[in-house]
Amino acid sequence: MIPSLAARGKLVLASSIMVLLVGALHGLPPIVALGGVALSALASAYLAFYPTAVLLRRKKIELSWWAPPGDQPGGALAADRPFALHVAFRNHGARSLRVLSTRVLAGSALDVEPVATATVKAGTQVEVATAVRPMAAGYHVIHGAVLVLGDALGLFEVQAYFPNPIAVKVFPRALPARARAIRPQAGTPHEQVGQHQVRRRGQAGELRELRDHAHGDPFKMIAWKATAKRGRLMVRDLETEIVATHALVVDTGARMRGGAVGRAPLDWALDTASAMARASLERGDRVGLVAFDTRPHVELKPGAGRHHWLQLVDRLLDAQTVVDEDLTDITPSELVATVARYLSHQEAYDTRLRTPPALEDPRWNHIQAGPDGQLYDLGAMNQMITKLLETMGGRAGKTLAPPWWWQRVHVGADTDPQLAPLRLFCRLRGIELPYRQIGDHGARAAGFAAALERAVAFGRPDAVVIVSNLHGLGDDEPAVTRALARVKRGAGQVVALVPPAHRFAPPAETRRGMRVRAAFARDGEVGLAIARRLLARHGVHVIEAGPGDAPASLLGRLRGGRRVA
Repeated sequence: MIPSLAARGKLVLASSIMVLLVGALHGLPPIVALGGVALSALASAYLAFYPTAVLLRRKKIELSWWAPPGDQPGGALAADRPFALHVAFRNHGARSLRVLSTRVLAGSALDVEPVATATVKAGTQVEVATAVRPMAAGYHVIHGAVLVLGDALGLFEVQAYFPNPIAVKVFPRALPARARAIRPQAGTPHEQVGQHQVRRRGQAGELRELRDHAHGDPFKMIAWKATAKRGRLMVRDLETEIVATHALVVDTGARMRGGAVGRAPLDWALDTASAMARASLERGDRVGLVAFDTRPHVELKPGAGRHHWLQLVDRLLDAQTVVDEDLTDITPSELVATVARYLSHQEAYDTRLRTPPALEDPRWNHIQAGPDGQLYDLGAMNQMITKLLETMGGRAGKTLAPPWWWQRVHVGADTDPQLAPLRLFCRLRGIELPYRQIGDHGARAAGFAAALERAVAFGRPDAVVIVSNLHGLGDDEPAVTRALARVKRGAGQVVALVPPAHRFAPPAETRRGMRVRAAFARDGEVGLAIARRLLARHGVHVIEAGPGDAPASLLGRLRGGRRVA
């Protein structure tokens, strides 16, 4: 923390040196004296400002911040809804401090406006507020802030980083979903009476209407009094109230993540799934969830009620923060180097090894080389991470992160178990790992098939809603065919909502950009056509949707059907 020249200070220094050189070259003692006086004044100002750096080194100034509840019901924070971030500067020193700027370091999905300048007098506290706009739903972390302190004349400045991580939970966008939920075709026995009324064969239920006899109507449903009165065969239609069960199958693959932050197909899928689930749960139905890529990696059994919706939202947000080994594109050495850099900047804990141990030293079992050849002490890194996890609530479970985050980190069979805590730490501290873009041939189809199997594993859902771009299903048609056949046997209705990638691409501003966008759209249509034909053969209704389609309109477009059971 050594003071440096600000832009004005550099200008004064350059002007003083120029005046001094001009006076020396022309033999003008007054000009030389003027330049010397300016340099002396600059040096005096530096000495007067230097104690500020001493105060920072002695931790005489503190930074704290907090986010009040949002404007959504229950104080929740939602995507695209700015919230206030209150920042407090506390000065324990004996001199005033001028905070020229505050640069907040946060995740890529948080857009933080500049923090106002502040003058903090000795022994006082000053609070300022700024706006933070979350561009995407998920668990995001504000890591810390870089403060730039300056003198009254604006000649010098000193920078200091204050690590103060706080996590914020951002809900999906509150999209309107006032349309009716998917009308079930058959009933699901349950102890709770729902609000869906369906026509069913049998003697139970309330009279819906009297209608003319049609071919196939059972003999016992004939209304004899009405038949005798009207002179033609009349049949009773009965209605029964049921609880419908919906299974949401959400694709979280790499193709769903392409696009601007907060405007990718996956963001739309999470918003749509959340709105549909909320609409169904408010009607008394039950909703389950399966999220997949090359395998199902997020799952929630069907349930009902407000608490279940919050759990479902947690699982949806979990799909945004992926650290699993088979779903991220990062090598063990890159992972260790990434975590080591974070610990160095955030916790001032250096895990680098200056000198390597002897070849026969057993410490090599806990040493990992980085991509550039730098050696890191993996054992010391895990000890530090274990302490941080305990501080964050790993044992007591008192943390903003969902409780299942503490146990569920997927690693391969041949993976070093020492890397699992590092991936868990990345999840909880918001360290973003690159998602794997290219998978094995047929892996996407296998993951889709496994997700459909899980969707009907806990009963017979009345409706299965698939939210996916259907990429890669043609790589293994037999597996997808078997899964679709199983779902059609176990579910009453299957619908696929497809967000084409070209609808989420930014608008073209040039003629060349328009041609590229058109070619991109044609390429997506070719891949989608194969999957569409495959799903159509099994009676799956496919609907293309995009950013302009709200869940209300989608729910209204879904086929309700009134099949007599």
